[in-house]
Amino acid sequence: MFSSRWCRRGLSAALLGGALAAGAAETPQLAFPVACAPDRDCWIQNYVDVEPGAGVRDYACGAMTYDGHKGVDIRVADRSRLASGVEARAAAPGKVIGARDGMPDHGAGRAGAQPGRECGNGVRLEHGEGWTTQYCHLKRGSVRVRRGESVQAGAPLGAIGLSGLTEFPHLHFQLEKDGRAVDPFRGACGAGGEPLWRADVLAALPYMALRFFNSGFASGRPEHRRVSAGEYSASAPDRGAPVLTFWFELAGVAPGDRVRYSLRGPDGALLAEREETIAQPQAAAFRYLGRRRPGEAWPPGTYVGEASAERAGEQMIRQSVKREVLMR
Repeated sequence: MFSSRWCRRGLSAALLGGALAAGAAETPQLAFPVACAPDRDCWIQNYVDVEPGAGVRDYACGAMTYDGHKGVDIRVADRSRLASGVEARAAAPGKVIGARDGMPDHGAGRAGAQPGRECGNGVRLEHGEGWTTQYCHLKRGSVRVRRGESVQAGAPLGAIGLSGLTEFPHLHFQLEKDGRAVDPFRGACGAGGEPLWRADVLAALPYMALRFFNSGFASGRPEHRRVSAGEYSASAPDRGAPVLTFWFELAGVAPGDRVRYSLRGPDGALLAEREETIAQPQAAAFRYLGRRRPGEAWPPGTYVGEASAERAGEQMIRQSVKREVLMR
């Protein structure tokens, strides 16, 4: 989330270099602002809301945003990634005109946010010709720049955290021109014109209206707070697990989307299956299904969890995910 009041008070290596294009009206050519591999270990959860009135619409005429959202949310899978530090980096050369650190990492949404400090720990850069960028929700103690410093594109500014108004680990990246938010993607439903991302960055950021972004197995009923903390990624169920469950998270679901998911045993036998039609829009949906252990131990072999999502319309959208776990 973004607080305009805060900024007024001043607060993959190949993708991380950038420059300002020369010209009478200079426009930034943006590098990717996070040290991660887009669509492999990070992805865009929310785009800029380009709908001027009520309702939501992103640059591709989809709904991967929420009402009034002014930036691009770049998410990592879970909180376990934060321990090693996921750097937020300058998207273009500029001067630091605002920096804040010291706010706690909590991820409690509005319950933990301070009015006027929704950005949390963050950095704001000035790039000339009225262009600025802002980097929000940084980890406490990670901010590496001070007001007045000059930075180059790709320079480390801090690390992704959970400060301010946020519920999941991500960088809120916001581009502005003369104090007004600008969508760096532009696009058919946005302002139009050429995107402001560098060409290689744009190629690494394909638009996906539905996205499976996290999945795995658990030895019982999975808890979303433990999924968010990355706890299930650290260990796999064994043959003595009382219950075997397959879980996943799916971003950008809309009413009418059909979701199917299943769990199969080593011989391909169906252990559990479910199908549903989404009733309410959700930024991210968490689903799971499982089966109790048959007898003293699970038969040895590979267990497979699969999920698919489908959206009907002018262009059919289908996405799927498949995970395996080996029990010896």
